[in-house]
Amino acid sequence: MAGADGDNQIGPFGRIKLDGIYSDWASGHHLNPRLLASELAATLETLAPLNQPIQPLHASVFSEGRSDRNIQITHGALADYFTAASTGRAVTTISTSSGPIPATNILIWRKWIERLVDEATTRSELAAGFAQPANDSRRLSIPFGGSAVANFEPPPPHLSGSAPIVLKAQQAQLRREGEKTASAELDEARSGRQRAELENIELKAQLSIEKARSQQFMEEAESFRRESSDERRARLEIEESLLSMEERLEEVMALAEILRADNEFSPPELRLMVLCCRELSNDCTVDAVAEKGIGLREQVRRWLEKRAEKPAEIQIDRFATALTLLSRKKGGAPTRNSRKKG
Repeated sequence: MAGADGDNQIGPFGRIKLDGIYSDWASGHHLNPRLLASELAATLETLAPLNQPIQPLHASVFSEGRSDRNIQITHGALADYFTAASTGRAVTTISTSSGPIPATNILIWRKWIERLVDEATTRSELAAGFAQPANDSRRLSIPFGGSAVANFEPPPPHLSGSAPIVLKAQQAQLRREGEKTASAELDEARSGRQRAELENIELKAQLSIEKARSQQFMEEAESFRRESSDERRARLEIEESLLSMEERLEEVMALAEILRADNEFSPPELRLMVLCCRELSNDCTVDAVAEKGIGLREQVRRWLEKRAEKPAEIQIDRFATALTLLSRKKGGAPTRNSRKKG
């Protein structure tokens, strides 16, 4: 076929032959096939300009397993085909840009033609509603002096589903349905907005609760940190105090070892000097000179005389020199104020 090539080879999947559409209506549609063909033709005439080609995807020539997309079929040609089918005549060909072609070689996209059939069915049913008389078409005729005779008026002519009044009614119906749908969508949008606002309020409340919990947690963490810091500081102070006590204890233990009487290496005079210091200063808790108002050397002399008949002057000097720190003045001489107090 002219214009066909290997790239246009397709299969019949999803398509139906043109001459099989009318026969399918006889067993698969509730409308009369001839009426449906007429309505479909009228629908095609209002769908697009009559000379406008149908997309090859929707209607194409198919022969010997190949599709020729260069051969065009117009909306008017397909409408004429169904118009002829509505008269009951057997239609075997359809007009194309390459002349008449057998209908058996024309493949129609099934979903596309089904949408058009649904549209034609809706229009036909709507037109039937307009054509239905308001009451029985019979009319009683009562001649003078005779009995009533029923006269039957002829039925109204067939009203096409594509008639202007039907199309206007269909548009009005679609508009009402659209308004109803829009109203329902608006109500749904309002409900959705209200739900969103409620969810927003709940989320804000939850956020406030979480913020309060977070603040409380931070405060507790800060309090724990301060307590831990205080405990660590106190522990360090205790450790330093214990270390200082250990150092002092070590000094005391060393001094105790030096002053131990049974220690053969302990100087007797040193032990005597320490004893003098303890007694004169009350274990180094008071200033001996300030307390008694007497010079340190004189106090040492008196203390030694209680333990020896006549202590040597050099011994007194050594004791006084060693205990000078107990006096407020070097040399052990008391101040005048101290003497006045004494």
